[in-house]
Amino acid sequence: MMDSEIEVLFQDKDIMVVNKPSGILSEGGDAQDRDLEAVVSESLGKQVWCCHRLDKLTSGAILLRKNKRFTRELAHMFENRQFRKSYWAITRGIWPKQQNLIENRLTTSTRGRTTVCAENGKPARTSFRVLAHDQKNQRSWLELLLKTGRTHQARVHCADSGHPIMGDSLYGDGELPNFFGLHARELRFRHPEDGKDISAIAPAPESWSEYLPDSEQK
Repeated sequence: MMDSEIEVLFQDKDIMVVNKPSGILSEGGDAQDRDLEAVVSESLGKQVWCCHRLDKLTSGAILLRKNKRFTRELAHMFENRQFRKSYWAITRGIWPKQQNLIENRLTTSTRGRTTVCAENGKPARTSFRVLAHDQKNQRSWLELLLKTGRTHQARVHCADSGHPIMGDSLYGDGELPNFFGLHARELRFRHPEDGKDISAIAPAPESWSEYLPDSEQK
């Protein structure tokens, strides 16, 4: 741990992966709403930069660079989908196990809300795997793989399927203001220096323990 709230999952002299808490911006914050870049930079005593973003409410693995050494290489890797990003989600209802891929095209308005748009939307692909069902409380624990990186892609694909992410006030019912059921579980990639396989796995927030199916259901 580098900070009372920020857990380091991997780091070397050039890059690092941390477990972003829910409720903090990746970047673009201010004095009243400090972002992850500012918090980590202060802890390290040097400036760091996010290589990609997670929504403010989404927790989990995020990559930062400590210098400019691999700026171009990392940008190229993200552009060419050379990062494997898997997510955990807790959704309402019982997700059909046979529904393992959604390819609904998406468009984002100037107000930042994303919607399904078959005609003018951009391609968006999300694969799903059911990890467990909670029949008693009518919710599902899923693993998601984002094949594309559209704004709010996972949230919209879940909501459009009839199983919104729990705690999502924008696309769901927002009944759980202190819980958000989307977590960037694993970030996997090859190091731009030597090609070594890096797998950074982020433990889910403590608040998830109340909503995950118990061990007998996993």
